[in-house]
Amino acid sequence: PLTTFKNFRQNVPLPELGESDIKMDMRLLRFSAVVRYRNSSRPLTESKQQTMNLLEATNVFHGKTSFFDHEILIQDELGRELWIPANEGLINRIDETIESDQEFTAGFTYLGCCYGAKDRILFMNRIDFEVQKIPRHTCYTDELLGFKIRSRFEDSLDLARDQFGEPVKTLKNEKAQRVFIFLLDAKTETAIYLRDGGPEFSEYLSSIQISTYQGSTMEVMPGLSFGSGEKEIESAIGRDLRIHRNKNADLLYYQLSPCTFEMREGKLFSIYVAEDPYY
Repeated sequence: PLTTFKNFRQNVPLPELGESDIKMDMRLLRFSAVVRYRNSSRPLTESKQQTMNLLEATNVFHGKTSFFDHEILIQDELGRELWIPANEGLINRIDETIESDQEFTAGFTYLGCCYGAKDRILFMNRIDFEVQKIPRHTCYTDELLGFKIRSRFEDSLDLARDQFGEPVKTLKNEKAQRVFIFLLDAKTETAIYLRDGGPEFSEYLSSIQISTYQGSTMEVMPGLSFGSGEKEIESAIGRDLRIHRNKNADLLYYQLSPCTFEMREGKLFSIYVAEDPYY
């Protein structure tokens, strides 16, 4: 699938200290992304070749990684420079066709990590000179109850503690994002969930969720309260929404947005806002 390196890094988090020397993740085994050519290549470093030799013995690429004998310097969509193993012939084709700092679409295969180095091993196995960017995702708001998406996470936690006291629960989700849950109202079991961006983006607030489980009618954003119906939500945000029906709750959303409303018996009980998952 076409994605970005940010999305890959958030969905395939690095292992924590004390975990196994090797970590595989099949969710994004292969993906494509738009990158920028930095006009530099070199023979594969000995340390990276050793890591690839160890990793290839554990998966379906056994005996094939020796084909990737060089590495190329690229820049991802957030400006981070990466040395990526590739075949010398592919690198020569890129060098002959693409100017320095020019964007192109590349296909990558994720081999795994880490064997002592906090680094994922990927290799580039195909290219497309057509730039195939993912559209920007937008949300109906970037702020709920004074908490703002992409603000400093520690500042958000300080604000929450000042207003609501200590969190009633902390946990890590499947993306290794830290989740802090604060109780807003005990009687209506209303809570706010603050999540960081994961191990490599932990400094900022990535998403906010406010949910009520016993019928709160509090205002969650200007002109919108828990208990509102679909038409009231559409009026508050100025957009038409689509609905995905589930057994336990219905989900209201619109295209190219990670932000949603959850409904039960036609009434709003949970609101979720988040950063663009790709940029």
